[in-house]
Amino acid sequence: MTKWRNEKFTLYDKTECPFCWKIRLACAELNVPLDTLDYARPEYEKKWKVLNPLGTVPVFLHNDLLIAESSVILEYLCDLSDKLLPNDAQGRVKTRLLHRYSDAVLGSGLREVIFEKRGQPECEWDLLRIELGCDKFYKDLEYLESNLGGKDRFSADYTMADCAITARLGLAEKYNVPIPDGLPRLKRWFEAMKQRPSYVKTMPR
Repeated sequence: MTKWRNEKFTLYDKTECPFCWKIRLACAELNVPLDTLDYARPEYEKKWKVLNPLGTVPVFLHNDLLIAESSVILEYLCDLSDKLLPNDAQGRVKTRLLHRYSDAVLGSGLREVIFEKRGQPECEWDLLRIELGCDKFYKDLEYLESNLGGKDRFSADYTMADCAITARLGLAEKYNVPIPDGLPRLKRWFEAMKQRPSYVKTMPR
């Protein structure tokens, strides 16, 4: 905390948004004193929509610096802390590719499941949409299992990729889409991530 004593960090936050959650995870890992503001509260909604006319969160402020893109926020936190990325060039490339995969690919099938289940009774769910979304998500998880290779970690140290993938799998678990038993290394990795204080501190309530 001493490192950030005179710094102000603010996040306009949607608690179930994976892009917001990965920022909360990163800040928790770095002990950044983050002030999270609920994006839906009227007094905050007006402010962040002015700050980001694209109409999306997260919206992140460090003192007077505004960043309204989650991948750029994570890169900025890496630059500030000299953490969340491996030291070697090859490791940094792998981490960035995994981060990108989580954002661009991993969420697509899961999004169908969550959007169908969220906010409506089970009797009204479109079961075919949920089945197809789960199938896509499970297929996309195989890539992560292969990237673990013979290890239980993507990198020796905690990285931005861990933040992004943890948020996706955390939401999957919340909506009853668990990691299949056929992906044992990924299951062990996720169980290890859930034991970290950052997960407990930042998970959606």
